[in-house]
Amino acid sequence: MSIDRINRSTYINTYKSNSAKVADKVEKNKSVDTIEISELGKSLKDYSFSESITNAKKVAEIKSKIDSGTYNVDARLTAKSLLNAMKESNS
Repeated sequence: MSIDRINRSTYINTYKSNSAKVADKVEKNKSVDTIEISELGKSLKDYSFSESITNAKKVAEIKSKIDSGTYNVDARLTAKSLLNAMKESNS
């Protein structure tokens, strides 16, 4: 009866050659992500920018009125606005 030694190097070499093949396949499948913004999206950017300028002016006016003590809050108008906002969010 003849018992040969197990040669580990052949198994290791086989593993290395198979893992290299898998690594090559993975690297070839890489792609680059891209983002495209539609014309509508671009136009919305311009709209929001111009609106923020008018909001900044309103905020500056309110701040100056508060600092001078001339800013008055209409409680009824505030309540109506809150109720309308709540109704719109429930719809």
